Amino acid sequence: MNITCPNCQTEIEIDKALGGQIEAQVIAAEHKKHEIELAKVRAEAEQTAAREREAATLRAAKQLAGEKELLQQQAADDLALARRKLEQELLSGQKKASAEQESLIKTLKDDAEAAKEDSKKLREEQAEMIKLLREEKQARANAELDAQKKLAQDEDKIREEAEKSATEKQRLKLAEKDSQLETAKKQLDEMQRKLNQGSQQMQGEILELDLEEALAHAFRDDDIIPVAKGVNGADISQVVKSQSGIECGVILWEIKRTKNWVADWIPKLKTDLRNAKANVPVIISEILPKQVDGDMGHVDGVWAVKPKLAIVLATLLRKGLLDVGRQKALAANQGDKASSLYSFVTSHEFAQQVESMVETYQEMTLQVVKERVAYEKLWAQREKQAQKLFMNTASIVGSMQGYIGQASMPKIKGLELGDGLGDDVL
Repeated sequence: MNITCPNCQTEIEIDKALGGQIEAQVIAAEHKKHEIELAKVRAEAEQTAAREREAATLRAAKQLAGEKELLQQQAADDLALARRKLEQELLSGQKKASAEQESLIKTLKDDAEAAKEDSKKLREEQAEMIKLLREEKQARANAELDAQKKLAQDEDKIREEAEKSATEKQRLKLAEKDSQLETAKKQLDEMQRKLNQGSQQMQGEILELDLEEALAHAFRDDDIIPVAKGVNGADISQVVKSQSGIECGVILWEIKRTKNWVADWIPKLKTDLRNAKANVPVIISEILPKQVDGDMGHVDGVWAVKPKLAIVLATLLRKGLLDVGRQKALAANQGDKASSLYSFVTSHEFAQQVESMVETYQEMTLQVVKERVAYEKLWAQREKQAQKLFMNTASIVGSMQGYIGQASMPKIKGLELGDGLGDDVL
């Protein structure tokens, strides 16, 4: 169906005119839809790019801004061109309506084709941008993995340096302690030297009181009689008594506190022995005669012993005197047997027997000391091994927590603060 223009008398087909308007509306709607999709894609791209690293964000933002500006400029140019064309067509009048309408339809078709091309191009650019974002994300993940590997290597290096530093600090502390011990030892030696320069008489009196107390405590049946100061004689007289109170003999004790053995001590003590009518003479001294091997010996009828074995010797001598007293009680008239027993007590055979008993005692004591030292060493080694095992376990757990995160691993009793087990082990 055709209509005639009243101005220019031009016939216009209504179907073509309506078709052109509908096509123009469809093209405009499609163009608007493309603009909405374009704005949505831009917003999503901006939100995605904002969460990436600064470098990727800047690069994506620059690229998106450039594309946005280009599209906006192109759309603005297209709209301005269409607006100018429409204004020109309206101003030129109805004479050019048909030509302008055809030109407009052609222009709109071209715009629609251009919009389609722009939309296709935008989709391709969006796909390229998504691809770039994925590559950037993968690159970031690879960079983080490399950083974790480097961090682990740095941790190993730091741990090794820390161990070296701790070892060096421990060595310096040990050296400082050794220096302090050496200084303390020198001070102790100096104090010991000054003490040794003190009164020998006072030291002898202290030893005499200690021996008196030890004898009284060990032999409660005996009479322990200290010799008064200023009176010639030995230091202590021990009257040996049986449980029934019978006197069985007297042990005469002389205490010496010097750095050298004096040979005149033996004849003097023998004189004191005869004057006191005692039975057994004993000299206590840290320094013994050269002919005595060990800590105790019998020299010219006098016993010489170190202070640490005084009570042991007293026990043995007392037993001999008790045996003599028992023999006297059994045969009071057999003086020869008592003399024989006394001769036996003062003989080398009895001395050797006593020395044998003392040596056995010393060997047992030494064996106990050796066993104690061996067990202490073994316990110390086991303690160090247990401590080393605990520290290595804690180090392994700490390294694993550093790699996978502390929250990803279950709590291990004894390796957490507040458990108290680690503190006891360390």
